[in-house]
Amino acid sequence: MSHLVHLTVLLMVGILCLGATSAKPHEEINRDHAAELANECKAETGATDEDVEQLMSHDLPERHEAKCLRACVMKKLQIMDESGKLNKEHAIELVKVMSKHDAEKEDAPAEVVAKCEAIETPEDHCDAAFAYEECIYEQMKEHGLELEEH
Repeated sequence: MSHLVHLTVLLMVGILCLGATSAKPHEEINRDHAAELANECKAETGATDEDVEQLMSHDLPERHEAKCLRACVMKKLQIMDESGKLNKEHAIELVKVMSKHDAEKEDAPAEVVAKCEAIETPEDHCDAAFAYEECIYEQMKEHGLELEEH
C-alpha cells in the first residue's frame, strides 16, 4: 500500500474519531457513521455511489467530486473551515489520532499543523483538502511521527 493510500486510510479513521468526539460526542465510531457522513456529503458535492465506495474503502480519489466528498467530511467535522483553511485545534487532534504516542515528541503535532496551516493551497476547497492531506503526511514523516496502524 502506498504511503498516500495509507495516509488516506488514517486520515479518514482520524476524521471519524474526531467526528465522534467533537462533532457528535455520543455517536459510536463505525462504518455506518462513516457511510452516513459520506452520504450527507454526496448530495452536496455531486459525488457518485462509486466515489462514496472509494472513500469507504480508503482508495485515493480519482475524480474531483471524490476530493470534494473528502473536503465536505472535513468541513462537517470542523477540521477544515468554511474558507478552506485548517482548523488548528481539530487538525492537531487529527495528527495525534493518526500518530503513535511518543512522549518525546509531544510538540510535534502542533508543529506539523503549523507547517501545513502555512502552505499555499488552491482556492478550490476540494484540491485544498487533498493538499493538506499530502502536507500532513510529509510533515509527520519529517517530524519522525510514526503512523498508527489501524
